Amino acid sequence: MGFVQGESRTQGSLFPVSLDELIGDDHLVRVIDLWVDRVEVGRLGFARAQPKHTGRPPYDPADLLKLYLYGYLNQVRSSRKLEREAQRNIELLWLLRQLRPDFKTIANFRRENGQALVLACRAFVGFCREQSLVTGQLVAIDGSKFGAVASKRKVISKAKLARERERIDARIAQYLAELDAADRSEGDEAVPDQAQLRTTIARLKHQRDNVISAHALMEEMDVAHHVQGEPEARLMKTAQGPSRVAWNVQSAVDGEHGLIIHHEVTDEASDNRQLEPMAKAAQTVLGQAELTVVADAGYSNGAQLDACERSGIAAFVPPNRAINNQGDGALFQKDQFVFDAQRDGYHCPAGQFLARKQAMHKRREVIYAATVCGACPLKRQCTNAKYRHVSRHNHEAALESARARLEADPNKMRERRSLVEHPFGTLKTHILGNGRLLLRGASGARAEMALAVLAYNFRRVSNILGNGRIIEVLATA
Repeated sequence: MGFVQGESRTQGSLFPVSLDELIGDDHLVRVIDLWVDRVEVGRLGFARAQPKHTGRPPYDPADLLKLYLYGYLNQVRSSRKLEREAQRNIELLWLLRQLRPDFKTIANFRRENGQALVLACRAFVGFCREQSLVTGQLVAIDGSKFGAVASKRKVISKAKLARERERIDARIAQYLAELDAADRSEGDEAVPDQAQLRTTIARLKHQRDNVISAHALMEEMDVAHHVQGEPEARLMKTAQGPSRVAWNVQSAVDGEHGLIIHHEVTDEASDNRQLEPMAKAAQTVLGQAELTVVADAGYSNGAQLDACERSGIAAFVPPNRAINNQGDGALFQKDQFVFDAQRDGYHCPAGQFLARKQAMHKRREVIYAATVCGACPLKRQCTNAKYRHVSRHNHEAALESARARLEADPNKMRERRSLVEHPFGTLKTHILGNGRLLLRGASGARAEMALAVLAYNFRRVSNILGNGRIIEVLATA
């Protein structure tokens, strides 16, 4: 028996195969085509959505959005690679109706339409809500670092500037010494070119002035470092190892099907101030007066929790508090002291009262102290100091409420892990490929993350409903 034989390349056909016959009835590109046609790109603010009456006609933004959505779904993000795929990929030939935009047109579309891409991502979340795929019963919030374009070598810190100034000063001193030696030398001795030395010294002094100016500017702006070529990005510590120039991407994931209902690209390395803005944004997307959110200990912040409480948001966040580790033995912890709101003080385990002593405005807490610790039989279990002090955060009530909720339902943290870690893993591995962005600046990072999140949600809905069902819904909309 021989091998399976294909058809002859020169064989003619009475009825040539059309592109539409090569694409299955429930293929994902048909979903992309129907959904993008539905969103009305002009309403979302895409550039050139209305062609002019004169000049060369532009490409329809809808076609370029289809191209990028297909690309991110298949880990093809480079404009040059998308140009190549549009010329040879049968699926893209069908999707774009054999249009072949050049790489510059493709790149400009993504660069110029960052905000419109964010709105397109939100529009798909709206479609998910219409299909009851988002319930809003539980929202998990988390952040993850995504590498920026600039490398770590482009980071300038105050310490690095100080070392550079020392190096320049040493070279200037060396050349000045050579210049002095040349002045003292006799005529028959070989001496360096004094004019060249003076030129070099002048150039080094100019470099030193630039270093001094950069250091002063960083002091004025109160920044720890500056990234050349991408000043909006920041050097951040990552869970994978050493620090890198990155963006901290926040996501709010609905608990029903793991869809990302809101995301933000931030330049803050810590998650400590992200709970309230992310929770309120999710609340707005869902249109709910009340919301339950869950986040890890990195979001433990009294002011943020208090703001959530006042907005009808019940937050499950583990406390990230210091413990009393003074002395050799186990000392009474603060939770063993009972707060008396009416008297504004604490009752200690021995039954004594700790009165308000001092307000620490910078630390946003109040200090309470006892005055009868000397004769207390439990003093050795309480403190090694003369008197026991207890601090209370200005938003302690909100912190205690969050802790009480978590103690009542500890399984919420297990739900959090299963919800928020999978989307970030999928984004970095199956959509962005290496977790590093291609566009510089905050606007570029937002444009890329909008496309990546849109592709993630698109794939997720495809797996949940099936392409055939989505096509049926979109075709009848």
